[in-house]
Amino acid sequence: MGAVKVVLVLAALAAAALGGLTPAPALARGGCVVPRLYTLKVVTAQALLAHAGCKLGGISLQRPRAHIARITGQVPAPGAILPASAPVFLVVS
Repeated sequence: MGAVKVVLVLAALAAAALGGLTPAPALARGGCVVPRLYTLKVVTAQALLAHAGCKLGGISLQRPRAHIARITGQVPAPGAILPASAPVFLVVS
């Protein structure tokens, strides 16, 4: 029975990674499902946040590691289900 649970969990994770699972109940109520924003540029992240029903809450700047600013952190974590227009805070390096 334990092996079946492991297989089901792995299948659910694979489907979620491929976009097969959608958070329909949250979107039906006008909610915000936080997208994965790591390694993106801020402009791209803003577009994804708007499409997901979220808004940009603020940006913290770290000491730059690269010439082009990329997102290195976000709060809340990807996949979090929040009320509509909930703020998502970014860390950019």
